[in-house]
Amino acid sequence: MKKLKLLLISLLFFNYSFSQNENIPQIKSEDNQIVFHKNYTLSYNESCEQANWVKYMVTESQLESNSRRKNNFKSDNLVITESASTDDYKGSGYDRGHLASAKSFSYSQESIDETFFMSNMSPQEPSFNRGIWKKLENYERDMAEKMDTVYVITGGILSGDLKTIGDNEVCVPEEFYKIIYNKKYDFIECFLMKNEKSNESIDKFKISLEALEEVSGFDFMIK
Repeated sequence: MKKLKLLLISLLFFNYSFSQNENIPQIKSEDNQIVFHKNYTLSYNESCEQANWVKYMVTESQLESNSRRKNNFKSDNLVITESASTDDYKGSGYDRGHLASAKSFSYSQESIDETFFMSNMSPQEPSFNRGIWKKLENYERDMAEKMDTVYVITGGILSGDLKTIGDNEVCVPEEFYKIIYNKKYDFIECFLMKNEKSNESIDKFKISLEALEEVSGFDFMIK
């Protein structure tokens, strides 16, 4: 499978947002819709009704406050083809798993609320979402505290014959990945985890960038 180049604009998207009435980025493919939110950017895959990837930045200063999580899940009207809905997950047995972590954006109510768009959700086994995946999210914040800033790219592997849930047929990834990096410190760590409960250390799930690019089909353009 040819690697798809990611449109990751490292300086622009962190402070770039679109209102409902503004133009949104041009769609090159329904399965690669680049959507800019204020605090993260994503590539939306219409066929799987979730993001191919989400990229965001976590800084040490972001972690100083703790706004209240309201669980106000909502459709993303910046997705031209419409995002998945909250109803797709009802009765499925899967959590609406965050890709861009809510806690990493708890420095303001606006920022944490932004992480509850359904375009930032993917079906995750509850024991995975609340277990090993949560540990990995905590780890990204630990690294932000150590290095002041880290960049994160994350998503599910959306290939193969995947199970779907809901009327919109949201794909259930069998694996999830996360890349945490800071070029200033020459730091990069990649993780690939099965969508299942695990009592292992997160170190057990480390994978090289090259191997992850092969599995995901993306060139993450961070070498």
